[in-house]
Amino acid sequence: MAIENLINGNKLPILFVGSGFSRRYIGSPDWEGLLKEVYYFIGKTEQEYKALKARVKNDSNNRSLTDGELNAVIASLSEEMFNNHYYESELMSKYPDWLGDDISPFKRCIANIVSKTNLIEEKKEEITMLKKLRGKVASVVTTNYDTLLEEIFGFHENSIFIGQSQMFNPLSVEIDELYKIHGCVTKPELIIITEHDYQQFKEHAKLFSAKLLTLMSENPVVFIGYKIGDPNIQQTLIDLVSCLTAEQMENLQEHFYIVEYQQGLETLEESKYFFSAKSYEGKEMVFPISVIRTDNYLEVYRQLSMLTPAMNISAVKQVKRIVKDIVIESTATTPMEEPIITVLLEDIQQLDKMGRSQKFAIAIGNVNSIKEYGYGLKPHTEIFEDILLDNKSIDPEKILRGTYEKHYLKVKQNIPIYKYAKEVNETVLNECPKVKAYILNHSSIESYLNSELIRSLKTIPIGCDLKNIPSEYKGTIRRRYLWIFKNIERLSKDELKNFLLGDLQQYQSFDGNAKSYFNRLISIYDYLVYK
Repeated sequence: MAIENLINGNKLPILFVGSGFSRRYIGSPDWEGLLKEVYYFIGKTEQEYKALKARVKNDSNNRSLTDGELNAVIASLSEEMFNNHYYESELMSKYPDWLGDDISPFKRCIANIVSKTNLIEEKKEEITMLKKLRGKVASVVTTNYDTLLEEIFGFHENSIFIGQSQMFNPLSVEIDELYKIHGCVTKPELIIITEHDYQQFKEHAKLFSAKLLTLMSENPVVFIGYKIGDPNIQQTLIDLVSCLTAEQMENLQEHFYIVEYQQGLETLEESKYFFSAKSYEGKEMVFPISVIRTDNYLEVYRQLSMLTPAMNISAVKQVKRIVKDIVIESTATTPMEEPIITVLLEDIQQLDKMGRSQKFAIAIGNVNSIKEYGYGLKPHTEIFEDILLDNKSIDPEKILRGTYEKHYLKVKQNIPIYKYAKEVNETVLNECPKVKAYILNHSSIESYLNSELIRSLKTIPIGCDLKNIPSEYKGTIRRRYLWIFKNIERLSKDELKNFLLGDLQQYQSFDGNAKSYFNRLISIYDYLVYK
């Protein structure tokens, strides 16, 4: 049985929780039901809602939209209608706290409606069993707005991350955490429901996919509260697979599970759903998803409760957090002119992969001596991530002196440098001749391209949107990068950043040529952003 394979595996699952979960336990409305309740809130009738829906559906511009996309359009129109009504009616005096803070009254109403739900009495036994999964799931991701999961699993506020922008929160240790990717009633401004909200979400999907790839590539995923055709599942899998090579996808054979509601079914009925998507190289791939249909969620949770973590998950989390915070938190109360820098082992769960011959050290001693460590030869990927996310607290002078001058620039290569060079004075640059020479020789976009590449760019078509790369330039890494090099000054920096973040996840699996293209592009990005 699929669920037995999950339990007998050596990895704790990620739970991905959808609206069906909240509907089962607290009677939350579905998307359309929520929009109807907003309509009723301002005195509209169901007939008026149906008229709006019909008008949207019959608009020639909307004929190809999915049900979810139609709901987003309806939500956009409803928001405008609701807000106008709010400002012109007694609602403004009845709900004065909905004014100000640049938060739409419409979204405050959404939060208000979702918050007024209570646990369904006959489901309490299931909830009691579900609570036994605490410490037996790696993390939880949800598109729900309510706080049911916080109440069930008892997540600490420092372990709850709301909205896309929080996916790379420095407090995250990527274990035993809750990610509320579509917002929350506690932060109505982050609720994703309108057409504009979803457009913004899609524009930053690479960031989201990068985080999900980190979470999901090592741990199996159990979807609860969705149907297999749900657009949230479909898009998540498409985005995830687009970051994986065909070889990596072959390892996903027993990786995805979906618990799908089927009314009245007391047994666990298993089947396979074969999902088709394109790999990173553009190859069409098919992999199975284990579907478990049932109405007996008590049995599902009972079986999942038999998961046995190799280590106490709270202890693992504490160790990771202590190691990460031991310097960061103490710095806040330490009167020092410069931040303390340390090199951390980000994931202690990787220790077993490093072999017994791998040596590790913990340094204890004078802070001023210890903080000099870590500025020898650094992995390129650490620099790349800092260029894109500014999340490594790297000291510009030390990295230029200790890493660039002594290591990176001893060989000819393209490497980002302007982020750090712009933060130091001329004296430092004069004392680092290799750094200074590199900067002088890389003072234009063309200086990062060799003559062969420049010749190749002459035949590349002009474009200004990464989402609309011509199909003939999507098939190979070389052609994709050539198109970007040709049009790089026409593309937005956010687009470039998201593209680079996506490819950074695959950098270690790139061959030499692919790494060379990536190095050139991120170096040009660094030049454009930081020079």
